[in-house]
Amino acid sequence: MSAGLRALGTLALISTAALWGSNHVVARAARDVVPLPALVFWRWAIAAVLLTIIALPSLRRGWPDIRPRLGELMFGGAIGVGLFSYFLIGGAYQSLAIEVGFINATTPMWVVLMGLAMGTGRSLPAGMRWGLALAFSGTLLIICKGRLEALTQLQLGLGNLWSLLGAITFAWFSIRARDWTRTIGALPLTVVTAWSGLIFVMLPVYLGWVASGGPWLTGNEEDVGFALAATAYIGIGPTMLGNLFYLYGVATSGATRAAAFLYLSPLFSAALSIAWLGEQPAWYHLAGIAAIIAGLVLLGKSGPKPAGA
Repeated sequence: MSAGLRALGTLALISTAALWGSNHVVARAARDVVPLPALVFWRWAIAAVLLTIIALPSLRRGWPDIRPRLGELMFGGAIGVGLFSYFLIGGAYQSLAIEVGFINATTPMWVVLMGLAMGTGRSLPAGMRWGLALAFSGTLLIICKGRLEALTQLQLGLGNLWSLLGAITFAWFSIRARDWTRTIGALPLTVVTAWSGLIFVMLPVYLGWVASGGPWLTGNEEDVGFALAATAYIGIGPTMLGNLFYLYGVATSGATRAAAFLYLSPLFSAALSIAWLGEQPAWYHLAGIAAIIAGLVLLGKSGPKPAGA
């Protein structure tokens, strides 16, 4: 793979981390206004429609490669997009930020463990192992605000469980996406898996929610404007562009290296909090940033082995 494509893949993964970091901030702000089934459904409904319009030419070209694998792509979308979306947003709705952040940060570790179990990570070089460890340590330092004893206060409630399932689910989806993108473009793959998750998981839950008396978006008319703005941003930015960029990064960089860039998401979340909420940076922010950057540099120099990961 050319250096130019690798560079574009890295840029896509950094953009993904920025978008997903903002996703966490906006979702936390909207949780008291937009019910979980509504936010999960509408953010992907918006993204799926826009992606389909953009992807029509590539969908036509890629259909011969998509059709033989349609069943596994639909199953992958139901799990990796549908269920994952509920795990991701549900965890943020029901747990403290320190808990959700720490649990979500384990995604690259699950990628490595699953890769080893599936026989795709046996050639993981020492540089990548050190890079993962450094990036994980930097993220942990920021999440714990420099107090590692805070980890002993974690309790695995429902939101924590959802976050853990989300990290495991997304790790599995990342590994599968690496295989799919060998023959299917990132854009048509995103569309197919998005519609699968939307139709088989999100739509039935949302219809059940509305049928039981739940509001279509928000129960307070005064909050409609904010609810529409927050849902539209999450649908177009983190959901549509973020997932598209991530799949492209997986295709060019490998699942293990791509997942490691998720360590940047808490960093962008912290930056947004500082800019919007007036919070002041502390020593553990700077130390954590240094460790994350050092880890990503090691990952970039090591690169994925031909066998995958």
